Amino acid sequence: MPRFDHINIESMNVDEGIRQSIDEKALDELVASIKEHGILQPIVVEETGAEQYKLHIGSRRTAAARILGLKTVPAIILDDQLEAKKSLEIMLVENLQREDLDPMDEAEAYDNLKGMGVKVSEIARRVGKERTYVSHSMRLLRLHPNVREAVRQNTIPREHALALLRLEPEQQLELAKEVMEKGLTTPETRDRVRELLGKELKWRLVPIRIEPAIYDRLVQIAPEGDVAELLKQTVEKLLSEINQ
Repeated sequence: MPRFDHINIESMNVDEGIRQSIDEKALDELVASIKEHGILQPIVVEETGAEQYKLHIGSRRTAAARILGLKTVPAIILDDQLEAKKSLEIMLVENLQREDLDPMDEAEAYDNLKGMGVKVSEIARRVGKERTYVSHSMRLLRLHPNVREAVRQNTIPREHALALLRLEPEQQLELAKEVMEKGLTTPETRDRVRELLGKELKWRLVPIRIEPAIYDRLVQIAPEGDVAELLKQTVEKLLSEINQ
C-alpha cells in the first residue's frame, strides 16, 4: 500500500517521469507559493531501492523545492508500481468524495489522477461529475498562488475563481481583492472581468528568483519586512536617478 513520508530530494531519479518543459512563469509563482505556504500537495514517487525513488507526479513541485534549497519534500511512496498506483487511484477517488474537500484539494486530486494516465472522462465517471466540471476544476491550478489560496480558504467561491482565469495574474489579484471586499456576485465578477480585459494593465507582476539566504537578509532591511515593497522602491529610485 502507498505510504506517506518526507524524503530526501537528492534521493530521487528525476530523469524519468519529470516534465522536460516547465513553464518558467508558472514555476516562479509556485516557488513564491511554496516559500509562503509550504508544499501543500505531496509528490508521488516509486521506491526503486533503499531510500532511492523514481518521480511519477510532482515535477514542478520538485523543481521549485530545489530552487528554494529544501532538503526534503512530502511524498506518497509507491512500493509496487502497478498495484500501488491502482491503490492510489482508489485512495484519490475516495478522497474526492469527502464533503469537506475544498476546490483546490479537488483540483489537485483530479490533476494527480490525470497525471497517472486516467482520462478526464474516466475521472468524471468515477466521481459522478460532468466532464466539463472536472476539466474546469483542474484549470483552477493556473490561478495566481495567492488567488488559489483564497479559493482554498473559501474566501473566493469556485465560480468566481473560474471567471478570473481569463485575466493576467496581476489582474487576477486586483479583482480577487475586489470580490472579497465588495462581495461581488458571479455575474458582477464576470462583468468586471470583461471590463478589465478592455483596459490597460495598471501594473505588471514580475516574478524573480532570490536565494533563501538573500531573501532572509532583505526581510531584515525591508520596511515592515515587505521585500516586494523594498524592491519596488529600489527600482523607482534607480529609474529616477537615470532620468535626472
